[in-house]
Amino acid sequence: MKTLVMTLIFAANSFTGMATPMTSNDFAYNYEVDDRNQVTSETVYKADGQYLKRHLKYDYTYDEAGRVVKKEAFKWDEIEQAYNRYYCLAYGYDADGVELEYALWNEQEESYSAAKQRAVYDFTYDGLNFQAYAWDDSRNEWQLQSEHAVTDDANLLAQTDAASRSGK
Repeated sequence: MKTLVMTLIFAANSFTGMATPMTSNDFAYNYEVDDRNQVTSETVYKADGQYLKRHLKYDYTYDEAGRVVKKEAFKWDEIEQAYNRYYCLAYGYDADGVELEYALWNEQEESYSAAKQRAVYDFTYDGLNFQAYAWDDSRNEWQLQSEHAVTDDANLLAQTDAASRSGK
């Protein structure tokens, strides 16, 4: 179950990824780890012919239990020759699940904006429930955008459906 949760969490990070799909051969990665063998920084290079160009950088912060509590993203600025803050994912943990909040960097205020997107992963008796929220400024509250339940037997249902189509 823990593997499923972490897989879904990392999949959720993809909503902040590139708009244009790329193959894994288009990128190269460099990782820095701490004394606990946790990734503290990840640098992403984009392949451009025979050269690698700086593209993105991620910095990770962990709590005492070794869980990621913050993932900060930076974009490479070719003109400034520096990484600039881009967005931040803040992770919150409780006995029922994991919560992620997404905030963009505000250059004028030199801080992260208030979170406008949120994902909640709740453990259920038979799997996991995912909920996506967006902040509604007019109502001053989170509005549910989508919800999806992942059950332990979800894979079995997919196999049963495929088997029925093949006539087995």
